[in-house]
Amino acid sequence: MTSFKDKALIQHLLETYIKSNIFTTILLLVNTRDRIFLEEMFKNKTYPLEVAMIEGGETRHGSEEKALEYLQEEGVAPNDLISIHDAARAFLNIDLLSKLINTAKKYKSSVPAIKSKTIIIKDSNSLPLDQEMYYFMQTPQTFLAEDLFLSYTKAKEEGWEGVDTVECISRYTDTKAKIIEGSELNMKITFPSDLDNIERIIKANDIKL
Repeated sequence: MTSFKDKALIQHLLETYIKSNIFTTILLLVNTRDRIFLEEMFKNKTYPLEVAMIEGGETRHGSEEKALEYLQEEGVAPNDLISIHDAARAFLNIDLLSKLINTAKKYKSSVPAIKSKTIIIKDSNSLPLDQEMYYFMQTPQTFLAEDLFLSYTKAKEEGWEGVDTVECISRYTDTKAKIIEGSELNMKITFPSDLDNIERIIKANDIKL
């Protein structure tokens, strides 16, 4: 597993969720290789909340579907909030996480996003109007359990898959995603160079991990 400052990225993220004191359950969707690593990491450790693991799906949508089926079977109430996060965004901070959950409690949804840089239309090499209206969505994306259960059940019945949680919710319910300002630090770690960017952001803002 990829590490940063001698700690696996998933450890950075788990510590944020645990220290937030917001959640009662953390469910990890993992592949077989990562499960072996995580089981070793969790050995002889106790946490103040439930941390569970199940096998993920072949796609992001498939993993979300499996997670929601598990949580529904475990008796998650329809009015509970479920927050779905991409573990590749390992440097989510507690302040943003808390703001997202408080927003979702008020509006029944919350999604972090950052304004895009200049967008150019490929075919015409021109700039679209209203650049200020374009955002890059981040995670965690948080919604009521009942909206998530309904949306993913209908999607499964139709054989439809979305690119993220917001798209599925928007397709099958009237719930609107409440967007709040995301964080540059909450970027997705895809390449080794992304960790260099994380290091730069941490130093520039004197962030303590």
